Amino acid sequence: MNFHVFQCKTDKDFFVVTDEGHLDALNSPGVSPTPGDELIKVGVFGEMGKDRAAFDEDFAKRSIESQGFYRFHSKAYDPLGETPLGMPG
Repeated sequence: MNFHVFQCKTDKDFFVVTDEGHLDALNSPGVSPTPGDELIKVGVFGEMGKDRAAFDEDFAKRSIESQGFYRFHSKAYDPLGETPLGMPG
């Protein structure tokens, strides 16, 4: 399976994943965390198995099969996830 990955324009930590056969599902209400927000295509990526760090592929596949997409927040892009180097911890 090739995963089509999209990032929310407003909430940069929010991603939506689908496949070629379910791209129309991205037009459904409730896909984006903010109604009417734009999703920007990040790219198309093949399966990586357990090496994929951003999301669980098996869970994503089940979600895509049942509702047409998989949504998640990426912790790696969270600007408050770690204390900045210039700030006391």
